[in-house]
Amino acid sequence: MNLTVRTSILLCCLLLASPSPADSREEITTALDYYAEIWNEGDIEALRGYYSPDFVQVSPRGLETLAQRFEEMNALAGSGGDRGELSHDTVRVITLDDGHALAYGQMRLAFKDGSSIESWFSTVYAKTPFGWKAILTHQ
Repeated sequence: MNLTVRTSILLCCLLLASPSPADSREEITTALDYYAEIWNEGDIEALRGYYSPDFVQVSPRGLETLAQRFEEMNALAGSGGDRGELSHDTVRVITLDDGHALAYGQMRLAFKDGSSIESWFSTVYAKTPFGWKAILTHQ
């Protein structure tokens, strides 16, 4: 085979092997559903699998590292207070490249007393050998 044909075959194989945007959307939506399920079960430590070790959250309070995020979640869980039931709605996922995607939508924490907190979020994900991991969230 000549070089042009070999190169064309290699490019076709690479295109077929790369994840489609639909796969990325489904995998990230599944990760968000998993996060809500684990949050609602109260297993804070299991949530670590959702995040990249370099995770940063941007909130009205400023930047929070993964360690700070877990310190806050553990304090809330340890207080025995109502953490609320978490759900996501109107989630959209945009593939940025083969290894990164952006998800945004609404999140809701519904509390036992009938009150709730609703806000918009945006999260950037990185594809790892262990699945999509959140690297930055703005809330």
